[in-house]
Amino acid sequence: MMMYALILSAIFSARSAPSAECKPQVVEKKASLTFPGGESITVDVVDTPATREKGLMCRRTLSKNYGMLFVFPREMALQFWMKNTLVSLDIMWIDSDRAITVIHPRLKASRLDTPESDIAAAGGRGLYVLELAAGEARRRGLKPGDRLAFKVAAALR
Repeated sequence: MMMYALILSAIFSARSAPSAECKPQVVEKKASLTFPGGESITVDVVDTPATREKGLMCRRTLSKNYGMLFVFPREMALQFWMKNTLVSLDIMWIDSDRAITVIHPRLKASRLDTPESDIAAAGGRGLYVLELAAGEARRRGLKPGDRLAFKVAAALR
């Protein structure tokens, strides 16, 4: 089985030194995501290598009703790294049936100057990964096995 390791910003950080130029990406694709309790939020959809790599880097705040949904070409083992992720996050892996497989709550934010050895990382298996502001998974009562509702096309690569 091929292991796909997504190291957020490994290539990006090699291309640009941490500086005041750290700007969040603008994501054009959006989707409605509904939690098991029926509440919905709009999520940014990142489904290309470049948009997945940048993710939530350089964002300084997140609202409780915001999320970013990472879409991959197939279900696989995925590793996320919090390089230049300036806010603490809840990250959950979601399988092809849209069921949560694992939740990593309150992953520690990094700073632009955080040494690589101190950057938080988390992994899981999924076709999708959802990032929410820290504490949102617990506030919404989310747990592994819960199914989320959303419509997005599979990533091509």
